[in-house]
Amino acid sequence: MIIDWIPIKYRPLTEEERDNMDFLGCEEMYDCSLPEDGQEVLITTKYNTVCIDVFCRDGDDGCYFETYCDDYDVIAWAELPEPYISD
Repeated sequence: MIIDWIPIKYRPLTEEERDNMDFLGCEEMYDCSLPEDGQEVLITTKYNTVCIDVFCRDGDDGCYFETYCDDYDVIAWAELPEPYISD
């Protein structure tokens, strides 16, 4: 099975984004494809771990992975494979 990892990338905020997100203290924004809100996905971290996590989009708190709230720990994510169904 080949896993299509999607690397997590960031970009600096624009001035307008910085003004709108000032209360969050953010300096960067995701610059990559992201999972849907509540979607379970595979993640890999800078600590060489792979696990299943849930991606959350919270209107006031931004986006994050449920288990690894420090998103800088997560370096890539992938869709979960379809489960095996026996006959």
